[in-house]
Amino acid sequence: MKWDVDHALESLASETEALERVRQEILTMRAEGTKRIFITLGAALGVGLLITLLTKSPAWIIIGVIAAVIGLLVINHIYFGKGAARYRTMFKVGFIAKLVKKVEPTMNYVPEQGIPEAVFNESGLFGRSPDRYSCEDLIHGDIGDTSLMLSEVHAETRHTRTDSKGHTKTEWRTLFQGILFTADFHKEFRSPVTVMPDVAERHFGFLGKKLQKLGGNLQRMENPEFEKLFVVRGADAVETRYILTPAMQERLIALRKRVGDGLKTGFRDSNIWLAIPSSENWFEGDLKQAAGSREQTKELIFQLWSCFSIVEELDLNTRIWTKE
Repeated sequence: MKWDVDHALESLASETEALERVRQEILTMRAEGTKRIFITLGAALGVGLLITLLTKSPAWIIIGVIAAVIGLLVINHIYFGKGAARYRTMFKVGFIAKLVKKVEPTMNYVPEQGIPEAVFNESGLFGRSPDRYSCEDLIHGDIGDTSLMLSEVHAETRHTRTDSKGHTKTEWRTLFQGILFTADFHKEFRSPVTVMPDVAERHFGFLGKKLQKLGGNLQRMENPEFEKLFVVRGADAVETRYILTPAMQERLIALRKRVGDGLKTGFRDSNIWLAIPSSENWFEGDLKQAAGSREQTKELIFQLWSCFSIVEELDLNTRIWTKE
């Protein structure tokens, strides 16, 4: 990793000190909230039990339990939820935004924004549009000659079914969760190309290989390892090979080994798209760790490096082919 953790922490010392004071205030509030929870719970149950004994009506103990639960929810929201959310927001604005500038000065971080749903759909990597879409942690700018943007995305689809008794049940399924990355590609082309994980052949062997053809526009590549890992679809065989040169195939193999076998890649409108699945919540500050924690900062820098290094890994700054 080319970015130094200790240097980053040293240069952002005033920011981490201010955030640590806020963190300690929130932790003190949480301790107070915990005390109030026990007091509320004990008081509500005690009053309910006393009235139950005096009136010989068990309903009062039930009322006491309900009152205790309501009190717990209110206290939890005041002392736990709001404090944690406040700290996360302050950490993103006060630390991560400045850390991004330390790592790559030309990049910008907008925590409350993300890649728009229309841009997500434009990638052509997911087969359909989501019914529910959320995004955050937009990072955008230029690395060398390459313009790029990325963000966390959670896209879901709605599925409704009716049982034999006529009851309707709706469930939400994840279409994609992880990092969506898009960048300027260094070649002009007309036809979209997708490079998807080869799930069918991996699980069904020869039969899976036959099933691949059902999707249409299947293109076979010369690299045996690439063929084993990916399914390539493109309407124009010449353009597909113009994009997926032997060197690019090797780079995508290496990238897949680093980010995981769920990697999806698309080439469309002279841009490259990468969908990297992850259930981890990236670019966050942990209330349980000190604001200036070396381990936390190291993890954040690693997350940034994981995204920014794609430009170098895929050699996107090479401009042999000029774009008009």
